[in-house]
Amino acid sequence: MPVKHLDNYLAERKHLQTHPLSVLSDSRLGIDASFYLTQLTDNPPSREPLLAATGGLPLALTQRIESDLRALEKLRIKPVFVFPGLVPNRRWKQNQHQQYEQNDAMRDRREAWAKYEAGQEDAATRLFEGRSGLQQWDLWKMVLRIFRHRNVEFIVAPYVAWAQLLYLQRHPKAYIHAVFGPTDTLLYPGVEKLITSLDLASNSPSFTHVSKRTVLNDLGLSEDQFLDVGILLGFDHSPPFPPTLHDQALKATVDMVKYYKSGHAAVSAFADQAQVKQIQYPDQYARTRSMIKYSLVLSSDGVVIPLPLSGPNPPSHGHPNHHHHPTAADIPSDLHEIFTHRLPDEIYFYLSRGLMGPQALVWLTTGMINENPPLDNGETTEYRRFVKEVITDGQTGPRATSLALISSVTHSFWSKRNVSGHFWFEQGPQKPTLHNSQQTLQLAERVVSWHVPYAIVEEELRRQNRLYSDRWWFDVDRFLLNSHTHSPLARAMYVAIRTARVNDKFQDSLYLFLELVRAGVMHGHLWSGRAFSGGPSFGTDDEKSCMLLVMRVLSIVPLNFKPQPWSAPLSRELLVFNSFVRSLTRALRTLLEVTSLNMLLRHDARQSRDDLLDINLSLPFQSEVNTGFGVLAKVYLDALTHINNRQRVRDPNAEGVKEAKAMALEICEETFPGVKYPKQEVERGFRFWDVTLTAMRQLHSEGAVLRELIDQFEAAEAWLAPMRP
Repeated sequence: MPVKHLDNYLAERKHLQTHPLSVLSDSRLGIDASFYLTQLTDNPPSREPLLAATGGLPLALTQRIESDLRALEKLRIKPVFVFPGLVPNRRWKQNQHQQYEQNDAMRDRREAWAKYEAGQEDAATRLFEGRSGLQQWDLWKMVLRIFRHRNVEFIVAPYVAWAQLLYLQRHPKAYIHAVFGPTDTLLYPGVEKLITSLDLASNSPSFTHVSKRTVLNDLGLSEDQFLDVGILLGFDHSPPFPPTLHDQALKATVDMVKYYKSGHAAVSAFADQAQVKQIQYPDQYARTRSMIKYSLVLSSDGVVIPLPLSGPNPPSHGHPNHHHHPTAADIPSDLHEIFTHRLPDEIYFYLSRGLMGPQALVWLTTGMINENPPLDNGETTEYRRFVKEVITDGQTGPRATSLALISSVTHSFWSKRNVSGHFWFEQGPQKPTLHNSQQTLQLAERVVSWHVPYAIVEEELRRQNRLYSDRWWFDVDRFLLNSHTHSPLARAMYVAIRTARVNDKFQDSLYLFLELVRAGVMHGHLWSGRAFSGGPSFGTDDEKSCMLLVMRVLSIVPLNFKPQPWSAPLSRELLVFNSFVRSLTRALRTLLEVTSLNMLLRHDARQSRDDLLDINLSLPFQSEVNTGFGVLAKVYLDALTHINNRQRVRDPNAEGVKEAKAMALEICEETFPGVKYPKQEVERGFRFWDVTLTAMRQLHSEGAVLRELIDQFEAAEAWLAPMRP
C-alpha cells in the first residue's frame, strides 16, 4: 500500500505527470489487483456506502470492472493483474493498532444504527460508509469470474504483488511493459517509473505516473537512502518510526537519514527510546528491509526464488553510491523468518493459477486465524459460540479440517504446526486448533476412499454440470457416512431439492440452511434475548417468531440484483443472522478449495492441466448473500398486514385479500428499484421456504431434529400460508 506522506509530497512537488491513456496503446500493463480494487471500493463513484449495513458483496462492482476492461481493450492495452498471496511474517506489535481500528469501526457502525433507527438516514449513511470491513480476498471470486469470461490474464503472487509485477516487467520476455500500483513499489531498487493512478471512466481516459529518478534528485537521496526513508515513514508492512511520527514526517525523516547517512544508523541512534524499544523497531526495520530487497517471486519455471536472482541487474539511476546487485551469496539464509516457512513450489503454483484463495495457507503459515468482528459487531453470545466452537475450534469443523487437508499431504513440519484462533472478543493466549487430532485427520483421510472410474465421473459431471469434488465435500462434511451412504442431513437435502425448480438454483442455499440447522442457529428465537431493529413489526410474540423465522430462512437466498448500490430499507436483525451465514459460507468455500488442492497433491487427479481456475469457479459457495431477500420478505409481509387493517391474513379467500396482496407486491416494486422483478422474487423466496420445510419434515421423520424446532417451522407455515401471493 502507499508509503505514508509520499503521495502528498508527489502532488505538492508536481512530480506526477498525466498523459492520455492512448500513450500505452499496444502494450501490456501490469496492475496490482489489490490496489486497483481498493481504489474502486474506497472511492466514489464505485464505493457503496451501505455495504456495512447489508452485508454481502458490492452490487455494482462487476459492471465497473467490466467497463474498465473495455476501456483498456479499446486502446489495445492488455492488462495483467497480480494479486498478493501469503502474508510475510510480522513481528511488530500490530494487535493493539488493529484493536484500535476495530473499536473505531464498531463504534461507527453502532452509532450509524442509532442514527438510522432515529430516522437520520443521511447521517447513518455517512457513518456506515467505509466500515464494511471488506477484504480484497472477499472479492476474488467475483473478479476472477469476470477475468475468466473476458480472458484477462492474472497471477497470484507467492507473497507481495509488487515484487511479482517487477519480475514480469524485468523478464527477458517482457511479460509486461509498465506497472500500476501503490507507491511502496518505488522502494525496490531499480524501479524507474510507476503508474500511480488510472482514470478509465472518463470520456478521455488517462494515467498518472512518477519518475523515481526525479524524486531521488529532488530529495537528494540515493536508492538505498530512499528505501530507508520509505521504511521509516511506514507502509503496509512496516510501522512508522516513532521519533518522526508527525505531520512533517517526510522532511524530518529525509533530513534524519541524510544526517546519519543511512536508515540503520538513524534507527540505532534512537534505539534506546522507549517507543522504539516497545515495538522492537530495530528488528522490524531490518526485517522489512530484507523483505523488500529479497522479496520472493514465482519464476516462469514454477520455482519460488528471491527477486534479485530472477533476472538482470536493475539500473542505478546514475548514483555512484548505488550498492551492488545482490548475488546468491548475499541472500539471507533465514528468509523463512522474514516471509514464512517454505511450502512446496507446487502449492505456490496452484495458488498462482487461481485454484484456491490464500486464506487457509495464511492460517497455516502464520499460525493464526484472526477473527475480526462481523458487520453487526458480533455482540450476541450465539454468534461468538458459533464462530469459535463450530467454525474454528471444532475438531470436525471446516477450519480445522481445511488445515488438516493441507498439512496431511505436506512436510511433517506442517502437521505439527500450532494454529490458534484469535477472536476479537477474547484476550490472552488461545488454545490451538486441533487440526492434527486423530479425529480431524481421520475425517480428512476419508477423501482417499473416493476412487471412481473416470467414465462414471465424466457421465455424472455431464449430468450435473458440477465438479466431482462436490462429492468429496459431502463426505468431508459428514453428509455421507463412512459406508458412503446418506446421513439424515443428506437424505433431507436429496428429498427437498427434488421438489425445487431447477432454475431457482437453491442447492447452495439449502446446504447452508441444513448446516445452520445442524449448528443449532436456525430458529425463530431472539439472539441473546434481544430484539434488533428491522425485525417483525406486527402481531403477538408467537406471530413475530414465525415471521422472524421466515425472514431468516429467505435471507439465505441470493436476490437477483441490478448493478447498482443498495437503496432499500435496512434490517439490523437480519444483519445479525447474516453474520452466521457469511462466516459459514466462507469456511465451507475454503474447505472446498483445499479439498481440490488435496486431490492434486495426492496425485488423485490429473496434475498437468490448464483448467485450475475453472475448477475453482465451478465449486459451490461462489458468492456471499446480503440481507436483501429477508428485507424483501419483510416489506411484503408488513405491507400486506398494514393494508389488511394491521391484522395478518388468516383466510386467503376473504374479501379484499387478493387485492391487498397485489398492492403489497406493488409496494415491493416501488421499494426495491435495485432488484430485478421484485414480484417474481417474492414468489421465488417463498418457494425456497417450501423446500426447507420439506427438508425439516424429512429430518423430523427420522428423529434427526428437535421437536421444538419442527414445531416452530410448522407454526410458521400455518402463519405464512394464507399470506403468500
